[in-house]
Amino acid sequence: MVDFTLGDLSRNFVLRRQNTFLKQNLERLTQELSSGQAADVSDHLSARLAPLADLEHESRILNSQKYVVAELQSQTGAMQKSLENIQDKTASLAEDLAVASVSISAVNVAALAGEAKASLGSIVSSLNTSIAGRALFSGTTVDVSPVADPDTLLTGLAAAVSGALSAADVLSAADTYFETLGGGFETDVYLGATENLSPISLGSGDFVALDTRADDPVFRANLKAVALSAMLDDLSGSLSPSEQQKLTKDLAELALSNQSQITGLRATLGYAEQRIEAAVTRTAVETQAVELGRDALLGVDPFQTATDLEAVQNQLETLYTITSRSFRLSLVNFLS
Repeated sequence: MVDFTLGDLSRNFVLRRQNTFLKQNLERLTQELSSGQAADVSDHLSARLAPLADLEHESRILNSQKYVVAELQSQTGAMQKSLENIQDKTASLAEDLAVASVSISAVNVAALAGEAKASLGSIVSSLNTSIAGRALFSGTTVDVSPVADPDTLLTGLAAAVSGALSAADVLSAADTYFETLGGGFETDVYLGATENLSPISLGSGDFVALDTRADDPVFRANLKAVALSAMLDDLSGSLSPSEQQKLTKDLAELALSNQSQITGLRATLGYAEQRIEAAVTRTAVETQAVELGRDALLGVDPFQTATDLEAVQNQLETLYTITSRSFRLSLVNFLS
């Protein structure tokens, strides 16, 4: 059994305290050498934390902004694809209507009606596009698909044009159905809001408004042309062949004129996409600037840190040598 005097105990306490201090320094310097930043922020900045707090605040704002612009990119991308599909379907139908109007027959009328019904379903689906449960063309009621199913539209439109005996009568009745305030389209077909979403901040004082709704006059004209085309076969019983031919020609012209209108919507949306992309780039640059500022505040000199780390390691080795000679301890016991 080994007896320890008061001096031995005092020396043991001092050595252990020094050992703890050096181990803490070793851990701190190892962390700083690995991360390149000070482990003790308050000590490193001499308790002057306001500049760092400002940078952290700016970083949180930028992170939030990155999320917003990423969501906007997804939304505008989906909207652009929807408009592209609507334009493609309408262009194809317009071309076939124009060809058929030259020589109308029961066969090509039936084929046109079938093509138009399929196109109508695709167009309605595009207008009802949603991202993460948010309808894109529904105004402020983002939880509601803005356009009723094609059967509802065709049923209402058929009732509106019933009894029409000429192409002009059909188009006039359809105009009333789609364009009149409180008409069939607004009461039975369009289910979205009449208010637009508020403009969304892109940062740096810039805002973008995604305010294209499914009740836009461009879409009303589009749905009118396609839905009436889907009814050509049904209208053959009330229209003479010449009036049916005239209606087919009128619908071809309506569908073709709608192409330029959709192009206008896509151009406006494209401009919004460019601004959103610019916001993505700007946010990335500002984020990098904040990170560089944070590094400047918290960064440590890697060469000095490595030198200090080596010095602490040498001090630990020296302390171990002294301790082992004094108390004949093993390294395992010393480090425990």
